[in-house]
Amino acid sequence: MPDLSVNGISLHYETAGDGPPLVLIAGLASDGASWAPVTPFLAPHARAILPDNRGCGQTQIKHSAVTVEAMADDNIALLDHLEIEQTDMLGHSMGGVIAMAIAARRPDRLRRLVLSATTPAVPPHARLVIETLVSLREAGAPEEDWHRAFFHWLFHPPFFESEAAVAAAIAMARAYPHAQSPADMRRQVDALRAYDASTLPAQIKTETLILAGEGDLLFPPQMIAENFRSLKNHRVEILPDAAHSLQWDQPEAFASAVVRFLR
Repeated sequence: MPDLSVNGISLHYETAGDGPPLVLIAGLASDGASWAPVTPFLAPHARAILPDNRGCGQTQIKHSAVTVEAMADDNIALLDHLEIEQTDMLGHSMGGVIAMAIAARRPDRLRRLVLSATTPAVPPHARLVIETLVSLREAGAPEEDWHRAFFHWLFHPPFFESEAAVAAAIAMARAYPHAQSPADMRRQVDALRAYDASTLPAQIKTETLILAGEGDLLFPPQMIAENFRSLKNHRVEILPDAAHSLQWDQPEAFASAVVRFLR
């Protein structure tokens, strides 16, 4: 369980597999453990590097700022620490915004880029959903009720067909020892709100795969494709039977798409 002291924080990261480096950057309220469903499929093909973002997981930030720029800097510092000159990078949701910031600022450090369920321009309805979810946590909503509301925006409808599966997922989330606090969720939400990613696609030259879930309620695939029109060297792949958390809804198909592209 390595930790790196850098940029005024203790950055926690894990690694899995042996091969070309692949940095996986998690989304809002998620840490490196959120890649667990796809790591076994990726590890035979890549050295997966799984950092915990500021304000999540086991990364210790104390009084340091939580901003998109700072999280991008953390990942670049991690590459320096691991002596990786160039890497493939995969970012999910908020992690995609961080990855875009890195690609625009330091294209020399990236070989290929995968952006999953992310957009440079968050639509008003998604902003309202995210703000409502974090406000409910701050107001002390019952944890079980809050997770049910949160899961509605993450997973494809078949996930909810088994009440036992939903209950098990809620129990696992509540038992997770490194769960994000409401205060840190607010800090990440504020970081996203303060960052303008709308101009990033036009600045990115790295070859890019954009993955979208057919049933994503937060960022519908048609909207994602539209928002990346100015990204020069890219293609969009839509995964059926998947919503916002593609890597959980369809882990094998998700990993297969990533491996095909990186090869």
